[in-house]
Amino acid sequence: MSAYATPVEATQGEAQEGQEGQEGQEGQEGQEGAGQSERGTSNSLRALEDATLEELASALTTQLGKEEERVQVKLQKVQQAEKALEEKRQQLQLLEKRIFAFMDCKDEVIELNVGGQHISTTRGVLCSADGSMLAGMFSGNFDSGHQRDKEGRIFLDVDPPLFEKVLRHLRLRRIASPDHPAPLPHVPEELKAEWDMMIKYFGLDSFMYGPAPLSVNIFARIAELGRVDQSKLQENDLVRLSLSSTGGVPSSSHQEVLGECGFSERSLENSYGAHPNSISIKFLKHRVKVEAMELRAKIADVLAHMSNKWTFKHGSDCINMSYSFSRSEPSTGRLDAPGQTFVDEVQWVFPRDFCLEHIVLHGQVLEKGSGSF
Repeated sequence: MSAYATPVEATQGEAQEGQEGQEGQEGQEGQEGAGQSERGTSNSLRALEDATLEELASALTTQLGKEEERVQVKLQKVQQAEKALEEKRQQLQLLEKRIFAFMDCKDEVIELNVGGQHISTTRGVLCSADGSMLAGMFSGNFDSGHQRDKEGRIFLDVDPPLFEKVLRHLRLRRIASPDHPAPLPHVPEELKAEWDMMIKYFGLDSFMYGPAPLSVNIFARIAELGRVDQSKLQENDLVRLSLSSTGGVPSSSHQEVLGECGFSERSLENSYGAHPNSISIKFLKHRVKVEAMELRAKIADVLAHMSNKWTFKHGSDCINMSYSFSRSEPSTGRLDAPGQTFVDEVQWVFPRDFCLEHIVLHGQVLEKGSGSF
């Protein structure tokens, strides 16, 4: 640059020198970085060359494990997406089914005379409980055999209010969804026996209430549901046990006869000489259907104070039962006593004395207020 350069030329020269200096520095840094990369690669190669087969295998296994974890995470995400898609597809199918059910113009209106009351519904509602007797009756195959009134309505000789509860539930089932199931009918306690018979007659019990509960030890099941000691059902207000007359055991201890093992060296007994005698058990929060029972008498008193015959009252059913109690065979083992309906009270009536150490009932248990019938 000339010693007599203008200010502009001087500025341009300085800028050029600065740019050349920067480029030189960047080039130097690039060369150093490349050198470091080459040295790192070289070091890695030397490390691989120096590694033993065991070390190489361990490193490969670790790397494969990490890759497998990443694949599993991706697979779980795919499965979750597929599950959500399947749920959505099922919801759409259900919605489609419900829409077509309402749009079906071929759903014939059926005129009924139910115990003297005129009720209108559709064949689709009456046939919605697949496999039931009610669905079979109105399938169209037996229309000519129906009894009819003078107006031509199909006559059903059942209680109108109870049958209306059935129809209301069947109608709601057609528009129900998994998130909003159809509520079960509320049946007053005094009508439950009649309701049970009608539901069973039309074959609707499993459709409305699901499969019948498994036969279980009734007192053990009630204790499990109530989360209490089986020998303390009465004090936890799950049962009420009462005797027509009571002997040497205080009433607060009556409940022990229902426990897992029953009484030990004592018994549930009447006031000897008061005949006949009865034991009643009221179920306060459950309804039961007794299928069998086991009774164990007190060995010391079995000959003098244990009746060999009794009547078991299960709701409106009365079952005459017997067993020859003896000191060598004080326990009946399992005796069948098939109840026909769910009840909330059972009773034993003995013509003379009783002295029982243990009472076991086998059958089905339903909680009151849970939609059970």
